[in-house]
Amino acid sequence: MTDPLLPPVSEVAREPEAPWSQLRDDVVDGEGGEDLFDVVDSIARLIDGPVVVEDVDFRVLAYSAIAGQPNDEARRSAILNRRTPDRWLRWMEESGVRHQLAHGDGVIRLNIPWSSPLPRYIQPIRTAGQLVGYLWFMKGSGEFAEGFERIAREFASLLAPELARRSWALNENPGGRLLRQFLAGGMPAARLAEVLKVDHETVGTAVVVFEVEAEAPDVVGVRARAVRELARFAQMRLHAGLAGSVDQQIYLLNAADSLDDRGLAVLVEKTATHLERVLRVDVRAAAGAVRHGLTTAAMSREEADVAMRVLASRSGGRRLGCFSDMRHEILLHEVVSGLRARPLLTRGLLDRLNDHDRVHSTDYEETLSVYLNSFGDVSAAADRLHIHANSLRYRLKRLAEIAELDLEDPQTRLALQLVLAAR
Repeated sequence: MTDPLLPPVSEVAREPEAPWSQLRDDVVDGEGGEDLFDVVDSIARLIDGPVVVEDVDFRVLAYSAIAGQPNDEARRSAILNRRTPDRWLRWMEESGVRHQLAHGDGVIRLNIPWSSPLPRYIQPIRTAGQLVGYLWFMKGSGEFAEGFERIAREFASLLAPELARRSWALNENPGGRLLRQFLAGGMPAARLAEVLKVDHETVGTAVVVFEVEAEAPDVVGVRARAVRELARFAQMRLHAGLAGSVDQQIYLLNAADSLDDRGLAVLVEKTATHLERVLRVDVRAAAGAVRHGLTTAAMSREEADVAMRVLASRSGGRRLGCFSDMRHEILLHEVVSGLRARPLLTRGLLDRLNDHDRVHSTDYEETLSVYLNSFGDVSAAADRLHIHANSLRYRLKRLAEIAELDLEDPQTRLALQLVLAAR
């Protein structure tokens, strides 16, 4: 039975982009079990056959329930018991199917040795090279249309982030839940201090935020692995540390009496290097300033977040940083970001100079930028521009006339530097 509102699977095979956007939105936007059931129903309609989604331990997460589609005893048993029957699992182990699923990416047809009315196909679901579940397809009669294997891989790719999230939630370290609750304001500092066995009023405290660079849909799985690795690192190497994910960001809380800025910088480098070695992806890490008392963790987190924004704004540049060492960069970045967000603040200050450069092929704006960045030192600016100092003085006089600028005024010079930085 097919849904008349959806294209038959043969048309889907010819037009691969047709169903993906809607299903992708369903998977990305959905957070509860019912949303996953809706997606599985959509898949079942498209392939015209029953579908089951299981996690990596063959526990049933969702199954299709389309009127008129066939069923059999094995599928009913899996649904009722929330797991693939042991008989099937033993056969899959003995026949090598489990090995194929663990090491392959393609859809597998199960040639079971006993009678079954529904031929079965199983597609492993992976993210970041990690197996997170399985997608079962069944067919009542005949074979699936041409292009089915490609479609199975596409569906597995769409479901991978959601299954990775579920796997992560089931296996997350307890410290991750504590950290999330604490940073969200749901746990008093004194209570967390009891868990960590530290003095909540005096202990040195700092928060480090991490970003891992991975392509979708791998990013969810890579983040989950990063949190697990950080949790192990904290457990083995830190006196009192917690790792977890909050608002899709990865955080590490370090609390130690002897913690200082130098030690924090070493920690940032060590943890980032460890993650890059284990995950084999590029990692950015930024730390807030070291403060005293667990109640300052929220402030340290805010500092870490803003330091990370500065690092992320640099393509191919510095990847590690601490708020205490980046204060001037952070200040300038935040001011410039504000100017870019409100162009009316900078509009008109250099428009005349821009127009003149464009019409007359001059480079007065570059001259102004070099002069300002040389702190008004005419000789130094002239050397950088490879012109005589007198030539530079003439240019400065001329551009000041064109743009109606008072370059002797320090506030004007500061404003111009900010405008140029915001371009």
